[in-house]
Amino acid sequence: AHPRKREMRLALGLFLGAASVAHAFSTGWIPSLVPRAVAASPVTGHSSFSVSRKGLVQGTRGVGKDCAVGGLRMAGDSMSGEILTVDEWFKKQGMKVSFQNLGGSSWSQNYKYKADNGKEYFVKTARQSAAKMFAGEALGLLAMFDTKALRIPEVLHWGDDGKGGSYIIMEYLPLGGRSDQKALGRAVAKMHLAEPNCKEAKEGKFGFPVPNTIGGTPQPNEWDDDWVRFFREQRIGHQVKLAGDRQMQDTWKKVCEKTDGLNTLFEGVTVMPSTLHGDLWSGNIASADGQPTIYDPATYFGHHEAEWGMSWCAGFGGSFWEGYRELIPEDAGFKKRRALYELYHKLNHYNLFGSGYYGDSVSLMESLLR
Repeated sequence: AHPRKREMRLALGLFLGAASVAHAFSTGWIPSLVPRAVAASPVTGHSSFSVSRKGLVQGTRGVGKDCAVGGLRMAGDSMSGEILTVDEWFKKQGMKVSFQNLGGSSWSQNYKYKADNGKEYFVKTARQSAAKMFAGEALGLLAMFDTKALRIPEVLHWGDDGKGGSYIIMEYLPLGGRSDQKALGRAVAKMHLAEPNCKEAKEGKFGFPVPNTIGGTPQPNEWDDDWVRFFREQRIGHQVKLAGDRQMQDTWKKVCEKTDGLNTLFEGVTVMPSTLHGDLWSGNIASADGQPTIYDPATYFGHHEAEWGMSWCAGFGGSFWEGYRELIPEDAGFKKRRALYELYHKLNHYNLFGSGYYGDSVSLMESLLR
């Protein structure tokens, strides 16, 4: 089995998990990059916050109003300083609930909550702050949700519980096997073609409002109006630095020298920011109510081709690509760039799981030299 399946696909794929794992972030890094509404409130000193979706705002500053975080709709800390546990949050919505434990991992625990009105919710809890654990996942799900292209679980609330932990509450999806592959391909293409919901991305910048994680690895997302520079420095360069291996560093330096800092790989290609899932492999793809769904994101706004860096572990067949290419034809040079995008994930797997991915990582770099 693929190592990520062993580590992350628990409870038969019923929970949404690892891409939000921000415990790997250093303590000092996050506050410098996370917008004020995500970091601790200067008024109350805590980081509980909610999301406004379809007019629903829970326990937030300026009830009924949204504060902008990079164009994403997110409400800020409660002026009263109120911090609620999961059960208290449901009680505040006038719901009586029961729950089922779906299992978990070393960084989170997952539950299915059922309210007395019959509605079901997915709840994930963690032992660290919401700003570290759930901001990236919540905003990533919201970014994909707003494209209206796929069945994405709707995020309702996330925040600290006042006991040293945090949680995220979202719509519960009854996950099944994959939907029709051609329909999935078309749906992912529609997500890539949709206008981003973030002001910076609409203006042509690449990145995301907050840092997040790819598996358990920190993923920086500082805005950059140059895609090639963004991917060179914040994706491959970042992973090579984390690896700390001299051969990788030397080979990567040669790649940058031969390709003019990767620019020659993109000659004749216009790159626009697309909403990306960011970690699209088989464990993050299913169906819900007959519709294609993807979850557990490492979302950012980037080149649509970067989505295929995990396709070696996604099982996309001919019908998937037929559906996708009906809307987004293949650009010249894609096969070489595909190796570049795969390199990012192979390096990440090396940093997460060790030497089994070393050879693939170096081979992909060497293929870019040919």
